Amino acid sequence: MHIYGNDFAAVYNDKWQDFSARMWPFLWETIQKHKPDAKTWLDLCCGTGRLLKLVCENGFSAVGLDLSPHQLKYAKVNAPAATLVQADVRDFSLAQEFDMVTCIFDSLNYLTTKKDLGRALRRARRHLSEDGSFVFDMNTFAGLQDTWCHISTIREPHRVIINETSFDEKRGLGRCLITGFVKQGRAYRKFEEEHIERGYKAEEIEDALARCEFGFKKYDGYSLSRPRKRSARLLYVCHRE
Repeated sequence: MHIYGNDFAAVYNDKWQDFSARMWPFLWETIQKHKPDAKTWLDLCCGTGRLLKLVCENGFSAVGLDLSPHQLKYAKVNAPAATLVQADVRDFSLAQEFDMVTCIFDSLNYLTTKKDLGRALRRARRHLSEDGSFVFDMNTFAGLQDTWCHISTIREPHRVIINETSFDEKRGLGRCLITGFVKQGRAYRKFEEEHIERGYKAEEIEDALARCEFGFKKYDGYSLSRPRKRSARLLYVCHRE
């Protein structure tokens, strides 16, 4: 089953974009603090390009990378000034380094093995300038344990979306089953996607960062202040050591 297909990309573009706007002041402050003369920005797992839009509007030369061609279709509209690349975050190769590299909204949780997470982190480091910043966030084991156990719905005149989440504590995997019904004339077309995320513990993330020779400072991913004992999301600001 493919994820971020044409139907869900449309839903994502409409309904799941607030996170980029909430993160922007923090990201702006980070780059002004560490590299105020920064000019280049790489957004990994860029989705439909809402963060890229803000990046471009603030004068950066931006590249967005995502595996889904359907997400990139919307990114082209939302951030027309950005260069877009369809590639896997685990093995992409671009011919430049960047002052800022981001990967937000728990995109790295889709890498459900430590090996794949390490591969993605090494790729990010390879594309980061010597004094640049790499910022990413991840859902934690506690976060998925506490929140991925419910059903929610979105009801609109032209579509209905049902989200069912669950968490397997033994395997550390969260499952989100998305079922949609999109109106077509007098009938509805059904689509379905199964999204699997791994809930990583802080020590697992930080061990992977150490292996990739990243120094970091971490924050609670929602409050953007000091992490709590059971932070549902952690955010890391990383630099090459």
